[in-house]
Amino acid sequence: MKFGIVGTNFVSDFFMDGAKLVDACEVVGVADVSQEIAKRFADKYDIPNAYGSYQEMAEAGLIDAVYIAVPNGLHKEISMYFLDRKIPTFCEKPLASNKDEVAEMYACATKNNTYLQEGLIPLYNPNLKKVKESISQIGKIHQVTFTFAKYSSRYDAYLRGENPSTFRSDLANGAIMDLGVYVIADCIALFGKPKEIISRAEVLDTGADVAGASIFVYDDFIATLSYSKASDTKNLCEICGEQGMITIDQPSQPQEVILYDRIKKESKIISEKPSENFYYEIKEMIEQVNKGEISSVSVPHTLSKEIHEVLSECRKEAKIVFPCDK
Repeated sequence: MKFGIVGTNFVSDFFMDGAKLVDACEVVGVADVSQEIAKRFADKYDIPNAYGSYQEMAEAGLIDAVYIAVPNGLHKEISMYFLDRKIPTFCEKPLASNKDEVAEMYACATKNNTYLQEGLIPLYNPNLKKVKESISQIGKIHQVTFTFAKYSSRYDAYLRGENPSTFRSDLANGAIMDLGVYVIADCIALFGKPKEIISRAEVLDTGADVAGASIFVYDDFIATLSYSKASDTKNLCEICGEQGMITIDQPSQPQEVILYDRIKKESKIISEKPSENFYYEIKEMIEQVNKGEISSVSVPHTLSKEIHEVLSECRKEAKIVFPCDK
């Protein structure tokens, strides 16, 4: 399958790392806001074609599918452009700025009978699937804690008054859309939508947030989720039950998952050594498109919509409002 890439930030480098492991994937073009920027990326990876706009790349007629890695606020517009041309689309997380945009995008995919996939890395990772399969072994759950914090150099730029894109609400950016979406998505993938949401955030003068926390209320337990781009933590996530506990070393790309048996006083690693993150996403997309499907297996449209309904509710609760929400 011949892919085109829109956007040349560091996430596009990760895509290339995964693409080289999938024999059926060939990257034949890259587009950015100028051909010069696109060509630098193309030269780095020996990609034969560089374009100064995504429209130019689509009109060249060389690509079978597209990977989109641009600021969040542009996801809907660019994805729907390709979907309307019946080009299978892999869009980075979060799929769009809010739940309404996500619903429009999936409606567009359905109308055009064209594949649309959201790039939520951990939901494709085999180790998160092992977590879900093992939850029954720890008995009745009473406590879930998911944390993701990583100090961002862009926060230093914000403090210097440089207005980096990372903290611009007009681009639908901020900590919840970058790091928070991982802990939210993991929680919903494992336990479904909560009955009640309580959410708070530290909102900057740009309208975007730098840190926050949410409480998800389920029938039998409460999940506490926290995230920050202005501090570091060990990012250990815990699911605690009456008979044991499962720990996940990091929410964005689970590498090591440990099952603790409280009764037997034993612990064992239940994870496997994962491949490059994007390997799973690219491989699944190609397989699904070849089957004539329009949705991922790991992140079907229904799950993606639920994640964004909850994400939008968390932002509303925390008073994080983007211009596109109004």
